[in-house]
Formats: sequence, structure tokens, C-alpha cells
Amino acid sequence: MGRAWWAPPRGGRRGGWIFALGIGFFLMAAAGIAGATPPIVSQVAPDLGLANPSVSPMPPYEGDVVHVTVTIANVGDVAAFTASVELIDSRPNGDVISIGRSSIPNPLGPLQSAVLEAPPFFAVGIGEHTLTLRVIDVTPAESNASHDVLSLWMQVLPAKTSPPPPSSSDGLRAEALEALGVGAVLGFLFVVAAIGIAIALVARRRPTELEPPPPEPSDESPPPLWPP
Repeated sequence: MGRAWWAPPRGGRRGGWIFALGIGFFLMAAAGIAGATPPIVSQVAPDLGLANPSVSPMPPYEGDVVHVTVTIANVGDVAAFTASVELIDSRPNGDVISIGRSSIPNPLGPLQSAVLEAPPFFAVGIGEHTLTLRVIDVTPAESNASHDVLSLWMQVLPAKTSPPPPSSSDGLRAEALEALGVGAVLGFLFVVAAIGIAIALVARRRPTELEPPPPEPSDESPPPLWPP
């Protein structure tokens, strides 16, 4: 039998070193990518959002009482024990008025919703208003507050004017009724005055009727002469 012998692979030791360096660089790159990516940690917290706003009446006239409702929903992982919705009115003249806030009546669990009505307010200022609804005072704190603000547009019209004056026929009818009313009042006053005058005359005549007649004058003529 011949003596066994081993032949090195092609490239010799140089090829082996290159292969080993390639494996090392690959492992280092994989470790760097793993270190640069932070671990994903689930955030257990409520996540509230606003939807379906409603304004009544729409459009409002200046001086009307405006009612605003909105739906608040929890798309988070745990219940929100407290939460409120604030309504802000940005008026055409630049004034920003906080109308008030409404709170959820009960804790809002995951995937639950409730309809809240903001405090009613008067429509003040003719023109374009911006109504802003925002979620505040959430307990426990939210994990995502990107759905907490909702804005809508409201156009306030001038106040309603009084009805137009009546037409000619209606005006004549109204004048006739007014004349009849004045005549009736004057007639009533005339009757009352006549009754008062009659009562005064009767009252004046009664004392004279009750007085006794004056006595007859005594007979002062000389006695009759008898014949002689």
C-alpha cells in the first residue's frame, strides 16, 4: 500500500483566512443591527379619540343657543377612569373663549365609547367660528394623544329680522279694527260720563224734595164787619 497524503485546498492558507474574515464581518454586522433596533415594549394605557361631532342648530343665527355633542372612544388597552372634553370657541374677532367641559359619567373601558354634550352657549359674532374639542384630564395617562383634538367650522348668520310690514289690504283692515277699537273706547267713556252726570243731578235734587214746605202766611186781614 502506498502512503496516504493530504493536499491543501486551492488557494492555500490565504483562501482560508479570507473565508474566516468574511464570517467574522457578517457576525459583527448582525450584532450591530440587533443592537441598533430597540426592543418593542407594549404600552398598556388608555388611548382616547373624538369622532362624530354635531352642532345644533346649523347654521345658527346670532343670539341662538348652540348645542354641541361628540363621541369619545377608548381604543387603548385599559380603561380610562376619568376623562373630560373641553369646548373652545374661536370667534371671528380673534377672541378665544373656553365654553366649558363635560366629563365621562363612568369609566370608559377598551373599545367602549360614550356621547358627551358640551355646555350650551350663545352664538356671538357674525361670521366664521372654529370650534375646538379636546380631551383633557385622562386617568391613567394616555399612551397616544394624537387623537385628542378635533376642530370643526361653524358659520353664524345675522340675527333674524322682524317680519315685513303688512300689505295694503292688511293695513286697511288693521286700521279699521283700530278705529273700531278707539270708537268703542270713546263710546264706553261717554256712557260712563252720562251715568255720572245723571247720578250727580239726582243726588242734588233729593235734599230739596225732603225739605218741609214753608209755612203759610198768617191772615192779617181785619175781621169782617157785621151789619149794624
